[in-house]
Amino acid sequence: MKASRLITTTILGAVFGVICMFLSRYTAEVDFWPIGVAFLLHHTVLGFTIGASSLKMHWAAHGAFWGALFGVFLAIIGVDIYPDPWQLFVIPVIWGFLIETLATKAFKQPQPR
Repeated sequence: MKASRLITTTILGAVFGVICMFLSRYTAEVDFWPIGVAFLLHHTVLGFTIGASSLKMHWAAHGAFWGALFGVFLAIIGVDIYPDPWQLFVIPVIWGFLIETLATKAFKQPQPR
């Protein structure tokens, strides 16, 4: 059960990374390389971390927590690169929440207790 959750959350992170990569390219005109690929890797690792985490918290808070933690680092790195660095913090929180929501509710793979 744990391995399938890890795979599911990692794939969801990669899917949201691709979405973020394309959104940043066409809305903020950010280059695919290296920034777009960094978004892809960042969100994939976010999904992996959510799946691997064994923190005992509510599923919604769990996804938002990891998204916020990853968003802080992304926002710090992107202050000079991205036109609106606050989005680099907020959007990973949303992605983390969505990864956890889909894994827990849609794919019926809750956190291990």
